[in-house]
Amino acid sequence: MIEKRNYEVNKFIKLGSGTVNGQGIGPVSQMRYGLFPMSFNGCEMIAIYNFLLLEKLDNPGLAEIAREMYPHSGVLMGLFGSNPFLLHKFFDYRNIKINRYYNIKSFFSQLESSKFGIVSFWNAHHPFHGLHTVCVESVDNGIRVYNRSNKKDVPVEYKNYSEFVDRARFICGYLFK
Repeated sequence: MIEKRNYEVNKFIKLGSGTVNGQGIGPVSQMRYGLFPMSFNGCEMIAIYNFLLLEKLDNPGLAEIAREMYPHSGVLMGLFGSNPFLLHKFFDYRNIKINRYYNIKSFFSQLESSKFGIVSFWNAHHPFHGLHTVCVESVDNGIRVYNRSNKKDVPVEYKNYSEFVDRARFICGYLFK
């Protein structure tokens, strides 16, 4: 029920045509997921949105993604965002074939051929910030991470995956089959 009420508000918020970065700033920060603003808990939905946009797949928009996913993956009315292990439900429903990875080396070795993926990890530098989920892109000089920071409105680039998840704990990742 709450996802329907949030959808009625979220669908009128215009995000622009590019990827979403900096979930704590701009229009996305006004959107809601569960009982909270997406600036607090929307990273999984934003990662799905960015992934679909970059892969040039049918993208229903962030409002619709949040509406669809909340009943399947929302944790404690959005207090803890979404369960990253359940993001596959969105892709399954839309018949988008993806693989889930639990090993960081396997994920990043396959990312080079897949180009784009989704990564969930614990925020080691900020333990009270819980986990974070982002869309990643394999680029010639390393890895580009979308929505890496709550306050940066551009993607962040790293030389390699160990620099990206420095002291963070990889939870899981998703790539096309």
